[in-house]
Amino acid sequence: MSTNQTYICHKDDICLVAYPKSGNNFLLFLVATLLYRKKMDWATKGEMIQNVASEPIENLPSPHLVWSHDSYDPSYPQVIYLVRDPRDVVISYYHHFQKYHGESRDFDAFFAAFMKGDIVPGMWDTQIESWLDNQEKVKKGFLLVKYENLLADAAKEAKRIINFLHLDRTEQEINEAVHWASFDNMKALEEKQKEHINGSSQFTNPALPFVREGKANKWKSVLSQEQQQQINKAFYKTLSRLGYK
Repeated sequence: MSTNQTYICHKDDICLVAYPKSGNNFLLFLVATLLYRKKMDWATKGEMIQNVASEPIENLPSPHLVWSHDSYDPSYPQVIYLVRDPRDVVISYYHHFQKYHGESRDFDAFFAAFMKGDIVPGMWDTQIESWLDNQEKVKKGFLLVKYENLLADAAKEAKRIINFLHLDRTEQEINEAVHWASFDNMKALEEKQKEHINGSSQFTNPALPFVREGKANKWKSVLSQEQQQQINKAFYKTLSRLGYK
């Protein structure tokens, strides 16, 4: 048994929560830059942002920015919850598994496992619904952010986040944060800081990029008609609730 202590939330923590491959780093870079007025990168991410599943980081800036892929947890005091169309999530997650887990299944087999809830952290809709159903219980507020809106108008979403966190930031600060969190910039940083992204796992394929395309509606050209129908039927309630057609 590991004796590592996992992190316990403090009452002024800001928690960024999402199902994996929902654009988490886009949001983390944006919020960290707005909150701390400091440009986080791949090298400093591990010193500035607390993964809820890891042991506590020493000397975290205050208030702590915490990220998580967990289902609803009443100990999270304030939550910015990020959602992304699951039809794009499954494609992004497949590429992630190829990079970090030596994934040998083809996409169709991975898709089938995703739809069964066999890919961590389980069923996409179960995780989303757990937060949507309990959002009123989050003590210091719950803000839903859609990845597609972040892509379309990051400055507008940044202003929603600033209002939610009661921050006062200038247009220039907002624009700088938006530029810093952009895919082009994250990709450029990845080129310079590969060792911080690839880690030391023997399964990592350093030839594959971590920051890929980040586009919306990629599923229309990747998923078969049958896969589209399967996901639409299985997640109909949650897709409708979030306004995904």
